[in-house]
Amino acid sequence: MGRSFYRRLTPYLYLAPAMTVIFGFSVVSMGISFYSSFHDYDAFAGASRFVGVDNYLRALFEPDSHFWLAMRNTLFYVVMSVAGVLLTALPLALLCQRIRKGQALFRTLYFLPSITPGVVVALVFFHLFGVWGQVLDNAATALPALAFLGVWSGAGYNMVIFLAGLTDIPRHLYDAAKVDGVDAWGQFRHVTLPMLRNTLVFVTVMTVIGAFQVFTSVYIITGGGPERSTEVITYTIFINAFAVAGQMGYASAMAWLLFAVIFVFVFIQMRIFRSRNVYEG
Repeated sequence: MGRSFYRRLTPYLYLAPAMTVIFGFSVVSMGISFYSSFHDYDAFAGASRFVGVDNYLRALFEPDSHFWLAMRNTLFYVVMSVAGVLLTALPLALLCQRIRKGQALFRTLYFLPSITPGVVVALVFFHLFGVWGQVLDNAATALPALAFLGVWSGAGYNMVIFLAGLTDIPRHLYDAAKVDGVDAWGQFRHVTLPMLRNTLVFVTVMTVIGAFQVFTSVYIITGGGPERSTEVITYTIFINAFAVAGQMGYASAMAWLLFAVIFVFVFIQMRIFRSRNVYEG
């Protein structure tokens, strides 16, 4: 009985440090944020007063909140980022799969921006685009430029995910398609895409979640400008919580509204692209 007990306890002991960190910095922080969203809490003065749902109503309906402006910019960024990643990462994975020599180097070069700190990537991007300053100084092109940065920094990671999915596709499906006279486009359409269904869902969902939380590139490069054209929701939350206003309760309310938006988007995606086995080996 003693040995059996310790064998069952051992895995939980290994998990304990990680679970402690997650609980302390995620669960507890979320609880404090949710509590603060119902209070008029000044992070600098430390004063707190219960206001109910006033912070949520202010974010949603008062003109000075900039919530809807920031959410609109964020949605544009999400659409551009998701489309860019899907149109870039999958072709790169297909190209990498066909390379016989130097595949490891190819993967490394494209994966490198994904493991580089976001501040470093943003600074490099800023200096590169400093040659064409009007791109980042123009309200019409600044947000697409930041979306391009997001695609460039995330394409390598998603390429590796797609490459793993491509490797898992049984080769005999392609052989059968060739015997039936299916060309390369037909094989991609009728074999590759259906077999990558679950991988596509994973990449799309994770890209959407990451794009909704974009912050570093905006903070480092544009600061929400020009003319608030790149003021995304996370930057608005930061400004209200720490940089200017110190209104932690109001910022927490916007953070939970962002959580609700992400939850709805992910729920819809999972309902539309419900995971299922497309191949029974």
